[in-house]
Amino acid sequence: MQHGKGMRPFLVVHATRSGHTRRIAEHIADRIRTLAHEVQLQDVRTEALPPLTRYSAVILAAGVHLGHHDREMVRFVRARRQELSEVPTLFLSVSLTEAAAEDFHRPDDERLEARRAALNALRDLVLETGWQPQRALPVAGAMDDSASGSFGRMLLRTLLPRDLAEEVTRGVVFTNWIALNGVVDGLVREGVERSKILPPPTETPAFRSAVEGAVLAP
Repeated sequence: MQHGKGMRPFLVVHATRSGHTRRIAEHIADRIRTLAHEVQLQDVRTEALPPLTRYSAVILAAGVHLGHHDREMVRFVRARRQELSEVPTLFLSVSLTEAAAEDFHRPDDERLEARRAALNALRDLVLETGWQPQRALPVAGAMDDSASGSFGRMLLRTLLPRDLAEEVTRGVVFTNWIALNGVVDGLVREGVERSKILPPPTETPAFRSAVEGAVLAP
């Protein structure tokens, strides 16, 4: 694929606490660049964004904590849901629950329970925001240093009860990068086709607050 004249850029927005969701967003941005397309990577909590309709497609990645997505992403989606409904979208729900659902060493009933929990988090996002993503995908997260202490030990016992030492398990990444690449590639193809039939974006769009949607000076 080549980045043609007038091609609209792609947008990747992330919200994370532990940092792994940001690493997923960075991986996606790198993947889009390898396909010879422009991409903008934004932290939903700190950055400002122009109208989302100027992008070829929008990818949102948010971590799940105690069954709920990051509140900053929920606010962003609620504020920009009309714009999101007008562009191809992919929502990535990053959690250790999905890691349990994808673990073929676990009993089937435990995997099924984990999958239901991961899907419930996505269902709750729709109820909280009033926005239905064009495609939503649960993504397995990582057990990193932020999962230390009593809460981390609880996760190790209940969510990922493997025969691994705690200090080893906290360094394990469960994300299936190859599968994620395939999903991103599909969205890129759709975004390219969309850009072909749309006029190029304006050169100096009015910027808006990423979360609140307020109009700011260019």
